Parts: sequence; structure tokens; C-alpha cells
Amino acid sequence: MKNIFKKILIVFVCIGIAASLFAEPASTGVTDSDVKNYAKNINSIAKELNALGVWSDDSINATAKQKNSVDGILNKYGISGSNCIDKFGMITSCAVVLIAESELDAESAALLKSMGMDPMAELKKNVNSKDYAVVAANSKAVVKAYNSLDTSNFDSAASASNDYSYGDEDLAELYSRLGNAFAQVASESEENKYYSNNEDTESIKKLYEQMSKAKGDSGIIYKSKKNGSKYKKTTPKKGRDIVIQYGSDGNEIDWTFNLDTKKAKLDFTWGGKTKTLNYTISSVDYYFLKTDSGLGGEGNEYIISTKEGLFFHFFDEWDYSGNAFEKQIGIKGIAFESLFDADAIGWFYSE
Repeated sequence: MKNIFKKILIVFVCIGIAASLFAEPASTGVTDSDVKNYAKNINSIAKELNALGVWSDDSINATAKQKNSVDGILNKYGISGSNCIDKFGMITSCAVVLIAESELDAESAALLKSMGMDPMAELKKNVNSKDYAVVAANSKAVVKAYNSLDTSNFDSAASASNDYSYGDEDLAELYSRLGNAFAQVASESEENKYYSNNEDTESIKKLYEQMSKAKGDSGIIYKSKKNGSKYKKTTPKKGRDIVIQYGSDGNEIDWTFNLDTKKAKLDFTWGGKTKTLNYTISSVDYYFLKTDSGLGGEGNEYIISTKEGLFFHFFDEWDYSGNAFEKQIGIKGIAFESLFDADAIGWFYSE
């Protein structure tokens, strides 16, 4: 699971006080442009913030007197508005959730669930669901940028100039909230990784074999939902890919459906060797639901037909209060839950 648990701890500690006061942070108004500029300029931003002495543990710790200088740096690199510091923190928090979703292996997920813990639910308590949806739409770029953040040459004295630091009491409160789940998973990560990789090798191989033979249509997903009759067919957004990524260390799934070029490339890697299935997209039908409950929400289903005779269904539905979220993938003859943990395989947008 790489070093994701260290990053999770950092984010939890940095926003732990706010999380204890609110069920969900207020939206910072993150825009698509903010997210794209964050992904493009994160290293330049971090370098200037470090020189200013406000960069600490992948986050900004600035005094009131330093706010205008920090705002100037963030605005220069495309993080807009007078609340750009809040936006920067929110995008970073969302990035950690996205990384955790992609890196938490099936074995560790099962371990957490056996303890009655849902790590993604815990992490998402610290992000605004509306902001998260904007960041998730740029998931691939954000995750890549955050993982490539290089602070190895930063002056530790500059980063430590802020007087406030988090101590043992903060960590104790964090572990209490999580029921020590992350600590246990971190201590067992190497063992879990070994078993998970062995399981993933066989599961990904079986998935490739099943996909090689798959034909037909599994059926529309949204029609079975509570608000199924309210979904309306509309035009899908341009410049949007649908992506599925899972696994690591030579046992991985990396699928990309480019809706504009009408091409789909499905890579299956097990034991360090990759097999690829290519599809030509014949049509894309998109159904959308805008809910009117509470803070609002939405549902989406993409129905992708291919010249090879296979249909792909990608469904999600959530409300902006963060109380409901569901993702499903429908492929005839493919039961992901029989090969992987039920929540391990998900899809997201990439632009």
C-alpha cells in the first residue's frame, strides 16, 4: 500500500479539530480550473510556500500576517479566490481519499471491515462531498501530481518556522476515532501485501479470461433504483474518459474508455506481465438524475456499446450531504465480487 497510511495520518491530524465539530466540512467552492491548476503546479506551489516558511507536512500552516503572501502564491498558480488556502487544503484532502481508494488492497479492506471499520467512509468525513466530486472528476491527474510531489530538497528549518505542532494527544484522538484500525493495517502491510498480491495474481488472470469471452448486455442499472423512473437521457460531457484502476506491484488493472475517440483499452497485469483487450466504441448513451433532496445530489449511468458485441454499464449515485454514495459496473458474465472485495473495483472520470 506504499506510504498512503502516512499520508492519511497527516491529513487526519491537520484537520482533526474541524472534523470533530462538523459532520462534513463546508464546501470551499473548488472549481474544475482550481483542480487542474493544482495538478499542474503542485511542485512549484510547494517550493514557494516552503521558501515562505509556511509549508509543513504537505499542508499550509500560515499566520494571519502571512495570509496575503500565501494567497498571492496560490492565485498566481491558478488556485482562485480569497479562500484559496481552504481550497488548496480541500483538494489535498480529496487527493488522499482518491489515493487511498486506489491503493487499499482487498486483503486490508477485508481486515478493516472485520473490525467494523469503513476506511473510505472515515476519510470522506473530512472532505466536502460537492468539492470531492469536482476533484474526483480529475482523479488521474490529481493522484499523479500528489504522488510526484517532491519535497526532498526542502529546508526543514523553513518548514518548521510555524510555532504550532501536533503532538501525542492529537494522535491519540485520531487512533481513538479509527479504533486503531489504520495502525494495525500499517503494521501488517507487508504481510497483507504478500497475500493480497498472490490473490490478485489469480483474480486478475481470471478476470482477463472472463473478459476475453464476454458478450452481450447485462442490463441497465439505474432502472432498478429507487429513482429509476426519473433518469433522463442526455448528451455526455466532451473530453471525459472513464477509468478503472486497481492493484499495484505487478498485479494491476488499468482500463480507459475514451468517449471522444471511441476507443477502449483494457490492460490486465499479473505476475508483472500485461495482456490487453481493445474495444471500438459504437455508441455512448448517458442517463442523468438531478435529485431535489436535502443539499441535492445526482446519479449517472453511461451505457457503452462496442463493435465487439459487449456492453459496459457505469453507474453512480450520491447526495451532496455525503450520506449516500454508490458505484456499480455492469458487464454481462462478470461478477467482480466473486474475484475481488466487493468495494475494491470502482470507476472514475478523467479529463
